[in-house]
Amino acid sequence: MDITSLFNISYGIYYISAEYQGQKSACLVNTVFQLTAEPIRVAVSVSKQNQTHDTILNKGSVAVTVVGTEAETANLGLLGYRTGREVDKFAALHTKTDCLGNPVILDDCVSYFSCKVEKTVDLDTHTVFICSVEDGEVVDKEAVPMTYNYYRQVKKLKSSKFAPTYVDESK
Repeated sequence: MDITSLFNISYGIYYISAEYQGQKSACLVNTVFQLTAEPIRVAVSVSKQNQTHDTILNKGSVAVTVVGTEAETANLGLLGYRTGREVDKFAALHTKTDCLGNPVILDDCVSYFSCKVEKTVDLDTHTVFICSVEDGEVVDKEAVPMTYNYYRQVKKLKSSKFAPTYVDESK
């Protein structure tokens, strides 16, 4: 199979974040999509290896930041390749608290939405969180949302080994 055929699926780039019992977690994901219009529901896929996964599972909610094409590479690296178990990701980030008590990452933000988890789907390595959107805001009307293709082709970045789009090029 030509695994690169999957590179043509259109994805966005998102920062997701949650706070549970004083512990903040955040990471970069590329799999967030709207499921229904009424009520508004989205799906968020997160690797079980990410600390953010457990924070969302425990909290029952998540903030999603739509990342723009002008995103700082340092932020993409911090949220995409570093673990919150070893570094305080929030030390260098600008945030505000959403209606569900989660930190919203404002750096590189086109828009954000606050999501309450309704259901989870276990996919072995990942969990898909089915969420109702409780609130949202456009932060930068001029910004262009970043696609995964832009992330790979223009920013020259690759998926973390925990991303659903990760390809082990040594195989």
